[in-house]
Amino acid sequence: TRETIDQHKQQFHQDLDLRGMRGDAALNAVQHFIDDAILLGMPRVRILHGKGNGILRTLIRQYLATVPNVEHYADEQVQFGGAGITVVDL
Repeated sequence: TRETIDQHKQQFHQDLDLRGMRGDAALNAVQHFIDDAILLGMPRVRILHGKGNGILRTLIRQYLATVPNVEHYADEQVQFGGAGITVVDL
């Protein structure tokens, strides 16, 4: 199992792009993404949800607030995407 985790860690991308996805599909993708990040011991990941009407951003942050392993989440710095990206510290 250690070899499988190491292989998965090499293939893991720290950015998840949800732009254009519907709420349920996006939330499902975030749940799997955060679970994988926690399992692999990633210290920080980024979720690209775009700005739009802010619906995806709200759904994602409501979910992140319920995950015990999430230490902090916030908007990315303005020069790197601002409110269109949520940075998650695990």
